Amino acid sequence: MLKKLLAVLAITILFASTTSAQKKYFITYLNKAEKLFESEDYINAKLYYDSALKINPKYAIAYLKRGKSLYAEAKLQDAINDFNTCIFLDPTNASAFNYRGDTKILLNDTLAGIRDFDTSILINPKNYYYRIDRGYAYLNLDSNQLALNDFKFAYSLNATKYDAPFYAGVAHFHLEEYDSSQAYFNIATAVDSLASSSYYYRARINYNKDIYDAALIEINKAITYIRFKIK
Repeated sequence: MLKKLLAVLAITILFASTTSAQKKYFITYLNKAEKLFESEDYINAKLYYDSALKINPKYAIAYLKRGKSLYAEAKLQDAINDFNTCIFLDPTNASAFNYRGDTKILLNDTLAGIRDFDTSILINPKNYYYRIDRGYAYLNLDSNQLALNDFKFAYSLNATKYDAPFYAGVAHFHLEEYDSSQAYFNIATAVDSLASSSYYYRARINYNKDIYDAALIEINKAITYIRFKIK
């Protein structure tokens, strides 16, 4: 009886020790993968995520991060597979829905991408980038008013970034609302005075309003800042 108890105890201790070692390796692999991902070494980052998932195949975040590595390598269907698994394991992971939406759009399935953006925003309605992504998708569908709604909401969340006012200006431009478009491009240039695209659109606005001298000034600025960034 005593021998049996000692045998059970030994097995229990061995299992506990192995589990502890696995957890240590799991954390090590994840940390290494993160560092590689941040240094844009996506191929090796994926390999470390692979190793981590062999130890714990139910860790949803690892699928998300491996999917992001695959996305960065343009292995889009493989990325979607990982985002799908992450969502299966954690249906509240807004980032997985958003990345899957981005990936579907790159695979030319914009409507499916927007549905994923809808879900990510439903989970986290105050995320700046989710609004920008959905707005940009609407913009590509020429759904300019829907795009504008998202860009303006994003701007209300963070007025210090360039994307929201710039794309709001683009949406207003497509709607031929030139005064509103100009106002948003002015905000965008205040945020980033070297962004040539804002000057380009301001040139087009002035041209469409037959203000040719002002249009020439703006297009020259656009060209200047393109050259500046190339240098």
